[in-house]
Amino acid sequence: MPIYSHSRLGKFEGCPLSYKFSYIDKIKSEKEGIEAFMGSQFHGVMEKLYQECSFKVCSLSELFEYYESLWEKNWHPTISITKSDMTAENYRQKGRKFIEDYYRRYRPFNQSHVLGVERKVNIKLDDSGEYKFRGVIDRLDKAEDGIYEIHDYKTNKYLPTQADVDQDRQLALYQIAIQEAWPNDTREVRLIWHYVAHDQEMRSSRTPEELTQLKADTVQLIKKIESTTEFLPNQNYLCNWCGYQNICPLFKHQFAVESLPPNEYLNDDGVKLVNTYAGFYAQKQEHAIQIKGIEAELEKVEEAVVAYSKKENASIIVGSDKQLKISEKETIKYPGKNDPGRTQLNEIIKETGKWEELSCLDTYALTDALLSNSIPPEQTARIEGLVEKIKNIKVSLSKKKEDGDD
Repeated sequence: MPIYSHSRLGKFEGCPLSYKFSYIDKIKSEKEGIEAFMGSQFHGVMEKLYQECSFKVCSLSELFEYYESLWEKNWHPTISITKSDMTAENYRQKGRKFIEDYYRRYRPFNQSHVLGVERKVNIKLDDSGEYKFRGVIDRLDKAEDGIYEIHDYKTNKYLPTQADVDQDRQLALYQIAIQEAWPNDTREVRLIWHYVAHDQEMRSSRTPEELTQLKADTVQLIKKIESTTEFLPNQNYLCNWCGYQNICPLFKHQFAVESLPPNEYLNDDGVKLVNTYAGFYAQKQEHAIQIKGIEAELEKVEEAVVAYSKKENASIIVGSDKQLKISEKETIKYPGKNDPGRTQLNEIIKETGKWEELSCLDTYALTDALLSNSIPPEQTARIEGLVEKIKNIKVSLSKKKEDGDD
């Protein structure tokens, strides 16, 4: 059983396929987003600041100089900038602004006693120690009132609500580790986030009951990850910063053709299929009289698109200004009311105790229950012997997304 971290758990929640590439296939991504790079350099400056604050207060010019040295030392050519209106210099100056704002807010940095920076923690999530979690605390302090504080720096532009931080998993798990390390001194722990892009501090706390529930929830998430056999891509705003676009079904075709010169781009088989489909689709929308002939042509192209998608393992294929998304959805066909299997199916559902919940065999609710694994394995296996699973493939046309689009 691997030891999990907040980033590992978050990777699965964000995109199971990206998780598989990173943690199961162990494919190294060379790509690093400029936002993450800038954040790492800021964290490096904070580490220096608080390591030295017990015997001296660094000047702002010292921190700027250290920041610049880190930037130059760690910069590499594969750092990506997705926003067309931003440059590396813009981000470098933004990092300097974060440092200056933080410095002026907290100088002379004597609000509490620093116990450690970049402190590694490990916790057992269950009594047997089978499920483990590890992490790194940006800064651990002990305040003047004797309460321990866990500090975390955030350089992203997103400012959460109080409800968001009250549900945050990362620092709450760190709290469990601190309370296990100092059980007599940590009956209360403050969780503090520094959102430096907004020059704002947010605080939260957790009760013993909330921490117990958090451990149980985290174990359940790990169990879900460990039992997953099909890691599907999840398209979201984080895709713009993903280093696996060249092998992801959602982006690999666009990644492969985007650098081609115009004549080669237009001759790509996938591009031609999308452009042909888009052309027939536009005719269908414009000339309703010819709809039968156009429908036939669309079906032919659609078959070719599906075949191309399977061959290339690409679920999004791009054209000149349109794209086709090929999606697959599994549905379940149940025995009809006069089918002998229907009686057996009814009896199995009653055994599960879900007969009323499923509204006397509400097939829609039963499908959701089967696909979400909420029916016991034994009954699931018997039900699957009575039903037919059907995979439906859908081809949908839309405007092509460009880099930086959400």
